[in-house]
Amino acid sequence: MKNSKENTYTRRKKFWKFWLLMILINLGLLIVIGRLFQLQVLKASYYKEKARRQHETKLDLSSQRGNIYDRNGNLLASSVKSYSIAVDPNLLQKKTEILKIIEMNLGISAESLNKKIASAKGSFLWLVRGVTPEKVKELLYIKDRGLILIEEPRRQYHYGALASQIIGCTDIDNRGLTGIELSYDSILTGRSGYMIMFRDGLGRLRPSADLPIIRPTNGYSVQLTFDIDLQRIVEFELMQGIKNSLAESGTVVAIKPSTGEVLAMATYPNFNPNDPSTYINSNMRNRSITDVYEPGSTFKVVTAAAALEENITKLEDKYNGFQGELHFSNFVIKDVHPLGIATFREGLVHSSNIILSSVAAKIPDYKFYKYIRDFGFGIPTRIDLPGEVSGKIQRAEQMNVSTKRFIGFGYGILATPLQMANAFATIANGGIMMRPYVINAIYDEKGNLIKKNNPEKIRRVVSENTSHTLTNVLKEVVEKGTGIAAKIEGVEIAGKTGTSQQLVDGTYSKSDYNASFAGYFPANNPEICILVFLDKPKTSIYGGSTAAPIFKNIAMRWLSIKNHSIKVKNIVNNANDTVFVPNINGLEFSEAEKILQELGLRYSTTAKEGMVKQVFPEPGRRILRSTIIKIETEQGKANNEKMPSVVGLPLRRAITILHSAGIKVQVRGSGKVVRQVWERTNNELTCTLFASP
Repeated sequence: MKNSKENTYTRRKKFWKFWLLMILINLGLLIVIGRLFQLQVLKASYYKEKARRQHETKLDLSSQRGNIYDRNGNLLASSVKSYSIAVDPNLLQKKTEILKIIEMNLGISAESLNKKIASAKGSFLWLVRGVTPEKVKELLYIKDRGLILIEEPRRQYHYGALASQIIGCTDIDNRGLTGIELSYDSILTGRSGYMIMFRDGLGRLRPSADLPIIRPTNGYSVQLTFDIDLQRIVEFELMQGIKNSLAESGTVVAIKPSTGEVLAMATYPNFNPNDPSTYINSNMRNRSITDVYEPGSTFKVVTAAAALEENITKLEDKYNGFQGELHFSNFVIKDVHPLGIATFREGLVHSSNIILSSVAAKIPDYKFYKYIRDFGFGIPTRIDLPGEVSGKIQRAEQMNVSTKRFIGFGYGILATPLQMANAFATIANGGIMMRPYVINAIYDEKGNLIKKNNPEKIRRVVSENTSHTLTNVLKEVVEKGTGIAAKIEGVEIAGKTGTSQQLVDGTYSKSDYNASFAGYFPANNPEICILVFLDKPKTSIYGGSTAAPIFKNIAMRWLSIKNHSIKVKNIVNNANDTVFVPNINGLEFSEAEKILQELGLRYSTTAKEGMVKQVFPEPGRRILRSTIIKIETEQGKANNEKMPSVVGLPLRRAITILHSAGIKVQVRGSGKVVRQVWERTNNELTCTLFASP
């Protein structure tokens, strides 16, 4: 009986275990089925996409970047075929051979590449980007599953550093970094494409014909207003001028006054967009629009325009030049070329700070402010280039008689070279300001015109009569005034020199200056307006000695290739490139330095003090203007009996030098000194100067 009960209990126990197991199994099956339903039905698309991402990868395909042309259709920048080299470190079999070829053809250390591969964590590693086809030719014949060669477009700048700050450059992925490449990046770039590659369980990339490829859409091309021939001339002459004047940098802007088209724009030093090793921020900056300076005497045309337009003065009205030194309040205004009683015309021709400050003081505050703004100062020109700054001017309520006096000759305001050039272009254009621009047209990849930029009139600033009057005076500046170094026989040029001290740590420096010259020609029907700006020239601080010759050389070279009806001499052999060594022996060094600066001569010396003991080459010898004069000085009082030579200098400058040396002067004629005669009467030394226009 006992055994029967035990057997019944055992059977029941096994029965419940069986059904419990069956329930658990069925429950597990239901869970599995439910999970499978969730994965395969409810979340099928989610996991399908996740799985796809695990075995597929997207590789971007760069679009063909649009070309950049000059105004005459010359190709400046384009995209050329290149290869980028990548590897799959897990599959690479001929690593040593591949790295050796790269080292031989590209100069990249095989050892450094090997370290790069050894430290790689993924299955795709870039080694080199944007290599020309001829440098990967040997790699094309290597059969290695771990070597990946991808064809990509690479930017090529066909004129190297020419116009580099304006055209700009791109990065390794063909994205614009500076200049036109940056400001028109979306237009030039087009639309990128992509290709899908298969990734196996080991993470290896494999192409597949079944996977999609979206072809890129090429970018539009851009035509500039630039004349590449003029740009070449501008950059060469600017570079030479900077070297001759020992300036730190320089800028040139050339505008077509009637339209506002920028024909050339250059800053030196520059950079080569084909060579990333030259990418130095300061050299990549387009200083024509990013840097500001106090313009000095070139700004006098704005003062003169405002005064003439408002009938505050006439050209023949007379003013006191105070013999070159005016004291008022706690300030002193000085002139390089001293004047006594002189007309407003003479004050402008000889660049008198005193006379222009007197005229500025008479202009009502709000009127002066209006004309300064109307000429484009303190506001952007809206040129189609990135990085333009507004400059800085004083508002009408900030002006008073003292500030207006200094503004009158170009101090107390900050302007960009482009703003100054456009102000002169406004006068050249009969008083009408045009918006400067560098993009002429945009074309699609088939050459169809997408957009054409037309000249845009901003405003009338002064009347045509005032513009014509100013032009006549500016012609005199070049014919017989401070801008005579820009004079070209047979060509009427209107222009103005500028010299200004630089503000260093809140104080005007005695050694750091800005030198500039702005002008246009032919004066009565201007085709081009050019501004030349030099930063810290050393041979001479004056724009008439350093910037004006650069303007002249640019103008002569451009005329020689663009207008054969105007006969100009070969500037290489032009007598203005040579000069006689002045007799400065026995003068105080400070006076000797002024003479050398006036002649635009460079020098080296044992000490910048004392009197000049000896000069080499010897006085009276004709030399190239770029020759360095060696000066030996000694302590002691200058011996004025040495009779300094002032032949070739403007008459007023010659008189100043001789007077400072304690020598009595008599004058015959006007203009430049062509001869000097010495005479002693009652132990008093007299020098008679014979001058001619």
